[in-house]
Amino acid sequence: LKAHKLKLKDIQNTIEKINPMDGAKNFLDNLRELSQVVILSDTFTEFALPLMKKLGMPTIFCNSLTVSEDGFISGYTLRQDNGKYHAVKGFQSMGYKIIASGDSYNDIEMIKQAEKGFLFRSPAHIQEEYKEFQSFVEYDELYQAIKREIQEK
Repeated sequence: LKAHKLKLKDIQNTIEKINPMDGAKNFLDNLRELSQVVILSDTFTEFALPLMKKLGMPTIFCNSLTVSEDGFISGYTLRQDNGKYHAVKGFQSMGYKIIASGDSYNDIEMIKQAEKGFLFRSPAHIQEEYKEFQSFVEYDELYQAIKREIQEK
């Protein structure tokens, strides 16, 4: 990035032009009426913030970047190895029942640890490999599945 003179602010300006996926904000708004919602992400706070503002500032736990005084990204800090899994374990240790969804390999341990887990917009090879999890493509389908789980508890 430094070789191309790209600073964090340049990246954030680009991210600010990105809109959430169609239906994402409505999904989160509806879900927050049913339950507490926490997004566990492997991204970085500095990248996520512009998009989170457009989503109504949901709670997000993610990693952070180290930025030099001149505004260049100089490193990063991972909160914890396998952080999504450990976050779920932490919530469970406080008595929370967890419903998790994700789309990729880095979500699988979190989904397995949750009381109920779903795949959402996962590639076909992940759906094939993890058939034990229901898979959804549309936000409304996922919302209805989560709603059923909450109502059954």
